Order: sequence, then C-alpha cells, then structure tokens
Amino acid sequence: MRELAVREIRRISAGFGHSVGPLLEVGQDGQVLVFVSVPDGSEFQFWDVRTGELAWRDGEGVSGCNDTALVRLPDGGLSLAAATEDGVEWWDAFTGRHRPERAWEETTVWALSAGQLGGRPVLLGAGNDGSVYGWDGNSGAALEPPRFEAGAGSSAMAVAYVPLPSEEGVIVAGDDAGRLWRWDPVTGDLLGEPTAGPASKVRIIKALPPAVGTSLFVSSDQEGILQRWDTETGAPVGPAMETGTYVFALATAGVDGTDLLLAAGADEVVRAWDAGTGEPIGLAVQGVAVSIPARGSGATLLATSTARGEIVVYECGIRSA
Repeated sequence: MRELAVREIRRISAGFGHSVGPLLEVGQDGQVLVFVSVPDGSEFQFWDVRTGELAWRDGEGVSGCNDTALVRLPDGGLSLAAATEDGVEWWDAFTGRHRPERAWEETTVWALSAGQLGGRPVLLGAGNDGSVYGWDGNSGAALEPPRFEAGAGSSAMAVAYVPLPSEEGVIVAGDDAGRLWRWDPVTGDLLGEPTAGPASKVRIIKALPPAVGTSLFVSSDQEGILQRWDTETGAPVGPAMETGTYVFALATAGVDGTDLLLAAGADEVVRAWDAGTGEPIGLAVQGVAVSIPARGSGATLLATSTARGEIVVYECGIRSA
C-alpha cells in the first residue's frame, strides 16, 4: 500500500478547548495562510503559518458557522465567506475587515463552494429551503437566476461547483433525502433526474481533481460513507468507501502525481484514498477536520484540526510502503 508521508511544520493553538474549522490556502507570494472558524460563529481567525503569528481575529460573532469558503478574486484579493443560520457573511480575508454590506439573510445556509462562471468568481450556497443560491464573488450580489431548486419539501445540505474538461462546469447539490441534483450553471436547467444517492442525508460534496477526459465528485452521507460520481452522467463510480464515522470534512489535492482524497471526522482519524481508483493510502495523522490548499507551488501542505482547538500543518508526499 502507498503511504502519505507527513512532516509537521507548524502547530497553532486557536485558544479554544474544542474543535475548530481550518481552511488552508497559499497566497500569491507563497505565504501559507490558515483561516480558523469556530462552529458557534463566535470568532474567525487568520494565521500566518510561516511565522506562527495571528494576523487578525474577528470576535464580534455571527449566528453560527455551518461552513466557510475562500473566494479568490481577479485582482489578487481573497474573500472569506461563512454560511450561517441566517445566510452568508463576508470578510476581506487578508485584512479581516468584515463586509456587512454584503451580508445576505434569507435562509439558513448549510454549505458553501467557490467556483468560476463565465470567467468571474462565484460563491454557491446550499439553502435550508431546498434552493442553491449564487453570489458574485467580486460584489457579493445575488446571481440571476437567483437559485437552483432542489425539490419541494427538501433541504439542500451540500453543494459544489465541479469543473468539466471541455465546458463551464456543473453545479451539484445533495439534499436531506439522500438525492443528488445537477444543474447547468449558465441556463439553470436541471441535468437529468435527481440521482438516488446515499441512504441518508448528503452532508458533503467535493469536486475531485480532474483526470484526463473525466470529471468526478465525491459525496459523504450521514453514516460517513463516501461515493464517487461521474459529473456528466450522475452515475456512481466504483464501490463506496466506508469510514465508519461521522465525517466533518473532505479535502482533495494532487500530491506527487496522485490525486488524493482525504476525510476526517468524529473518531479523529484522517483517512486517505487515491481519488481516481478508490485505493486506500496509508496515513498516520489524527484530526477532526482536514484542509489542503487548492493551489500552490513546492511541497504540498496539509492542515488538520484537533478536538482541542489546535491546528497542525504538515508537509506531505506519497511514498511506496
């Protein structure tokens, strides 16, 4: 079995005695950044991994934090968005300046995903009312059409923008009935019938690194069962991958030529697979959440969050056992 070899390079204490959510990103100058969110929405933090220093902290609080996403802007800026019980809140990620003029408060949003539509950055949100909403990443304005409907009486629990090899991409959402929905992001048209996915709520959807000529995404349900799917057809790909625990976070990245999928959850074990084949990859790392930057140069970095409010950042690479 191949293994993901890791070397700890930084350990950060967020100042809380419970788990927090990390988002790891690499700045344009190679600066490694960690954004930390507290699940109750009481605080957001930004740390410089290189120095181990806290760059900013916002302790004003919002109405819970169900998910966070980073939206990279064409001018080199970076926005941090949080899904809350009331909607979505925004910050300038580099300065920590809260952007209350961008706040959107129509319904509870459970999950967020950043993408590119028509060459512009967008943010997508899975709404408790069964809709998937979109916002312009530059202005925060709601997109037209404003929403993608996931069916009467359902709640959209997870969302992802999944790129296609030759087209714009597909918006994928999962609901509390275990169904997967796919839409054309330009027309808003539903692509086929909703797929009967997991046997329980779809909690997370993540785009997998693009293989040659294919596009896949992965879902995680209430029981921690992961399944890969073909983005264009909605058909399952390969057998399900069982974690045996409630999964809090998924992360994907290319590491030393291997497209990697990682999961972390309630049992504080971080698990890894080859995203293309579903083959398990050995990994001796603990954590309740996991994050890998979507881009960067040099060594691949991995961040985990412990149950004691610590963020641990590793350099990692693939080796044969």
